[in-house]
Amino acid sequence: MSFYTEEIERSHRFVLALRMGLPIFLLSVVSVFILFLQPLVTFTSIIFLIFMLLAIAVYFIFFLINQSAYEAITDSITHTFSVEYFTKLFYQRSSHHTVTLVMINVDNLTAINEKYGIKNGNAILIETVRQINEFFISKEIKKLPVCRYKGGNFIVLFMGEKEHIIPLIELFLAKYQENNLNEIEIRLSAVLLDTTHVKQFNEILTRLFELEYASADKHTVTDDDDIIPAELEQSVLDALTYQRYSVATQIISCEKNTMYEVTFKLIDKEGRFIHQSRFIPLLNRLGKMREYESQLLEIVAKMAENSSVVYVVSISAVTLRNGLFFQHALGVLQQYPKAKNKIILLFEEKEYSPQIKRFREQITQYRAVGYKIALDKYGGNHVTMMYLKEFDVDFLHFDILYTRHIMEEKYQNILQGLNITAHLCGAVTLMSMIEDAQSEDIAKRLKINCRQGNYHGKIVIMNTNVRELPSEDIA
Repeated sequence: MSFYTEEIERSHRFVLALRMGLPIFLLSVVSVFILFLQPLVTFTSIIFLIFMLLAIAVYFIFFLINQSAYEAITDSITHTFSVEYFTKLFYQRSSHHTVTLVMINVDNLTAINEKYGIKNGNAILIETVRQINEFFISKEIKKLPVCRYKGGNFIVLFMGEKEHIIPLIELFLAKYQENNLNEIEIRLSAVLLDTTHVKQFNEILTRLFELEYASADKHTVTDDDDIIPAELEQSVLDALTYQRYSVATQIISCEKNTMYEVTFKLIDKEGRFIHQSRFIPLLNRLGKMREYESQLLEIVAKMAENSSVVYVVSISAVTLRNGLFFQHALGVLQQYPKAKNKIILLFEEKEYSPQIKRFREQITQYRAVGYKIALDKYGGNHVTMMYLKEFDVDFLHFDILYTRHIMEEKYQNILQGLNITAHLCGAVTLMSMIEDAQSEDIAKRLKINCRQGNYHGKIVIMNTNVRELPSEDIA
């Protein structure tokens, strides 16, 4: 079966062949015609003409062959469109109509390449393209532009809004999300976005990668946010500049101390919340994450200064490793000395830090000056387990997977083992999302030190932290 990208590739190669052949043919015809118009034609002149035409033809052919390398429109492995050609096609189709970009990912391509070799990895990519084309051809979508963006990421271009495409993508995932090729397991995922609010190709790609990162936990293929990226960026920067935060707390029931988890949302000029899933990726891209988390730490320190309770606040591992942030954190405790030992910095990381010795020293410094350190997603994130054996921490926060399955005996057995390990390492354990008395009783029986959830107390929104706006912004 011939697919759309292959048909376009053949057409492109045919045009290149015409560009090489026709000029030479026309030059030959014209030269012979002019030659025989001369009053005296000799054998020598004919031989000279032939050699001249041959030299020109060879030069022209090699020139176009070299030029064709810069005009390739498809990927050499999967024969899907190149990024450059696909981008042009996107702007052509989106100039007059709403289009939807779908990113289909081979999630375990890296593991396949490492375990089975690059050759088998390439076979998986080719098979994925075949599955994409055959599925949508069966749905009467025959001219489907597909682009291999990088690695195992394929971008597919559909005409129309995303609401019409979502059911098709869900059907595709239902059929191919987990399948096998030559006894090799393949795991696919997909996210999508249309051009209703985002018009630029690179902006859509950026948002697709953000959705891919977030969809692992949410199990969704798109989001319902209709904020235009430029407006979102301006709202986030304004909220950061004027420190417009919504601060919420939830009590954590512990054996010794009263603790609260503190969470934050940004607030735009109209008083609407901007959720973390939207502004955190944006702050990372803009290089504003350290500034944001520095402000959060100062707010929490001010709360701890005037209270006897302990506060838990999430800080990214990258920020913790930043020397400027450490200097700021040290200055915060000097400004609010009563906050010492009452702030728990909670973090998790998906990839193991390559500079683990330096990171270990930094964690020791934080603990030495008066902060407590907590690792998140204990039992669910292998990096958390590796960090536990690398440096001392004060708290370990269980992955919420265990809370969801706390009624099951096998999960209880694993929880008990993890809890004993944590205590032997000198850490206090914390479990969240405790919603009922039965879950609370099981957590207590397993000797989990701290429990959090609606059973103990709902999230309480405190007064928003808003710096006074200048008069021109109020207007």
